[in-house]
Amino acid sequence: MKKYTYILLIITVSVIAGCKKDYLSLQPTSTQNTENFYKTPVQFTQAINSAYAPLQGLYNGSFWALGEMRSDNTSYEFNPNDRSGTNKEEIDEFRDINTNDMVNAFLVSSYTGIGRCNVILDRLPAAKLNTAFTDTIAGQAYFLRAFNYFNIVRMFGRVPLVLKEVSSVSEAFKVATKADVEAVYTAIIADAQAAITNLPVQYTGDGNKGRVTKGTAQTMLAEVYMTQKKFDLAIPLLRSVISSNVYHLNANYADNFDMSKENGPESIFEIQYIEGPNGLGSDFIDTFVPWDVPDDSVTGWNIPHSAQNGWNIPTQDLLDAYEPGDKRKAASIDTSFTSDEYGVIMPFIKKYQSKAAVKGITGNNFPVYRYADVYLMLAECLNEQGFAGGGDSFKYLNLVRERAGLPDKSAGNTKPELNVASQEDFRAAVAHERQIELCFENHRWFDLLRSGKATAVMTAHGAREKAIKKDLWVINPAAYTNVKLLFPYPLSQGNLEH
Repeated sequence: MKKYTYILLIITVSVIAGCKKDYLSLQPTSTQNTENFYKTPVQFTQAINSAYAPLQGLYNGSFWALGEMRSDNTSYEFNPNDRSGTNKEEIDEFRDINTNDMVNAFLVSSYTGIGRCNVILDRLPAAKLNTAFTDTIAGQAYFLRAFNYFNIVRMFGRVPLVLKEVSSVSEAFKVATKADVEAVYTAIIADAQAAITNLPVQYTGDGNKGRVTKGTAQTMLAEVYMTQKKFDLAIPLLRSVISSNVYHLNANYADNFDMSKENGPESIFEIQYIEGPNGLGSDFIDTFVPWDVPDDSVTGWNIPHSAQNGWNIPTQDLLDAYEPGDKRKAASIDTSFTSDEYGVIMPFIKKYQSKAAVKGITGNNFPVYRYADVYLMLAECLNEQGFAGGGDSFKYLNLVRERAGLPDKSAGNTKPELNVASQEDFRAAVAHERQIELCFENHRWFDLLRSGKATAVMTAHGAREKAIKKDLWVINPAAYTNVKLLFPYPLSQGNLEH
């Protein structure tokens, strides 16, 4: 009977979501009969909102562990008093096994979103609604399905490829067999292309804040092509995002993380949260604060000093990566707290530090794609097509650096730290810029995978982490000894396979 519990990974239980006044709402309201639902524009709007909803849980619950703590950007503060957070420590130190509940939760939530998209795409043609409306709904569903698959194929490799509504246990078992990675990517690309075709460049009205656009889909597809080393295919997509004139860099880097300035001009896609006791809030500030902060100085509330806190702590490797004068450091990391437990500075993430009226429930959104990312992606792609000392690749790299208050890098620069003399030098320069610009936004681990440098970088990082931590707390001797490029496929989900 146990394995039937996990059929929910694939069979979608439709959750109908209502629309808030100000922007995309993911609040479930009621369950309706599937025979009389999926008929009207209001119902399909509610259904597509429900397809966004699992992303809230993913970003609140486990994505930061799998996408950021897995990398050299962040780690954790050991809590000797509450050892219930070992699942996260295992992820950070490459000790995770196939029963890790955070890894399982990520996969299940991803397939929940995929299943909801499948239902929408299968039911939409029969509704015979206005073409402009159905195109927009379909475009969002195609994007969300592709986005979820893109995340899990990079994390797990071969995964079940489910592209149709599943309505019975027997059907679920039929589609539970893992597909080849190439087949998954073929489906991702087809969905992303369909999303680009169907999605608008922009929406009108506050009720559409947070919805994906043509630019969102183009950015994702460009990253897909870059992951496949098809840089030539990514370039026109990125140039199209730029030429749309919809986006621009915020003058102030910190504005990207200011709760009062969310969904701003640099935002291409961000996960929406609403402050308050409504089930739609984020808790990044509480999760990412050191567990031994003694008072309410950081969050506005006394923290429990438990395994709820002390995660995604910036590493010394990341702190050392900042150049002198980089404005992004002060906007990203707080280094003012000295741990009473360990007697050393315990840095913590500042990007999501908005205090809330209700404990643990803030309205901080989570950025997925920003315009600065597009500049850096294009700079990388252009360089991969051939190094050019005075080419556009330098222009886009330096636009990001200039906003950070840093001098331009160039070929033949008289200052060695600013001289980029070869294609390999430029690869290193753009990788460094991505690490700093996009830190704590779940890009670093994927960038290491994509570049083929994950094993080397994380092995060296692990040695440094062990040297630092051995005098602070007991570190597991198996930490970093096996740098796995894929997460173990959850045992409970593997039970579904034939």
